[in-house]
Amino acid sequence: MTSQQTGRYQHYLLVTLAFVLTATVIAANQFKVPTIMNDVAAAFNMSESQAPWLMSIFTMVGIFLAIPAGGLAQKFGPKALVVTAAIFIGAGSLVGAFSSSASMLIISRGIEGIGFIFATVCGPLAIARYVEPSKVGFATGIWATWVSLGQISAFNITPVMFGSMSISNIWVVYGIAAIVMAVILQFIVKGNYGNVASSSGPKVNFSAIFGKRNLILLCLAFVTFNFVFMGGLTFAPAYLENSGMMTKSAAAFAVSIPMILSLFSSPIFGKLSDMMGGGHKKLLLLGLIVLGPSIALLFSTSTTLVYLGGVLFGAIGMGVPAMILGSVGEVAENPELMGPAMGLMMTCQNLGMFLGTSTFMPLVNLVGGNFTTAGLLLIPIALIGVLFTVMAKFK
Repeated sequence: MTSQQTGRYQHYLLVTLAFVLTATVIAANQFKVPTIMNDVAAAFNMSESQAPWLMSIFTMVGIFLAIPAGGLAQKFGPKALVVTAAIFIGAGSLVGAFSSSASMLIISRGIEGIGFIFATVCGPLAIARYVEPSKVGFATGIWATWVSLGQISAFNITPVMFGSMSISNIWVVYGIAAIVMAVILQFIVKGNYGNVASSSGPKVNFSAIFGKRNLILLCLAFVTFNFVFMGGLTFAPAYLENSGMMTKSAAAFAVSIPMILSLFSSPIFGKLSDMMGGGHKKLLLLGLIVLGPSIALLFSTSTTLVYLGGVLFGAIGMGVPAMILGSVGEVAENPELMGPAMGLMMTCQNLGMFLGTSTFMPLVNLVGGNFTTAGLLLIPIALIGVLFTVMAKFK
């Protein structure tokens, strides 16, 4: 049995921004690779099959650690896990900075991935604990921008740094930034504020989440979203550069457009769902319907269509994560299952990211090396997510 004691609250923006900025640095570490992936691969003599693992290994660890992360958050508190997440990211990046082989660099990315999944699972739980209830909806919408903020930062800062410093030094900068944010978060957010949960009686049976049909369907929908999302954003910059359509910096900016727009669309989607009385499902369906075509346009042969795809995905498709996060509590059905349910959702997020980064290039090879055709194949994958969402019952 779980009980909660409601204490004082710090200002919700202070708390939310502390977690979001920490998570932004974590996400920036994830996305420091794509814009210079070809250069990193060349520096470490990576084969064509090895290079995608710089992104795939980052998310693969989350497939195994997301549910345990939910349990650890329940035991030690979500703030402690987010601080730990930033430390793992920093440590992994510093290990990568001094790597002398492709294998060690990939392993370092796995260490960083542990931090990423801790933040992914425990960030929303931390918002729910430390933000006053009347502000949680809006705070969750703000939280949902952390991946976008990280991608924007990395896609625009990394190419600039690459022009003036070594790959090793870039990794050092990112690693130190993560450790600094861990220290800042530890001191800014007070542990004796917010909803302090305590447990008594028998332990929660985490396996109960696997019997929640609507949760499972929503998780599968999130797999498809992240498959298409990561497949597009990981490989579109290199395609746009290698095809001669854009320079390295221009390609990075073009693929950052969805993330820039999501800084506005994600909170707006959250606000709209509140105004609709929790209308997550309708807005989620809208985002998933737009997802496939908009990502496919990033691999088109027209710069105008590339920008159009970026705008559509950012303005509408990027509303999906906020709607998913906002629905977890409802489909989990039991408040005591919120932690493991979020862990399962993030397992599926990482599964989708892993599949998107590890199978997109084989998909390209399957269609004769044509990125545009491979992009079109992402549309039916996104539509599978629409089907799962339609089948699920929630508001």
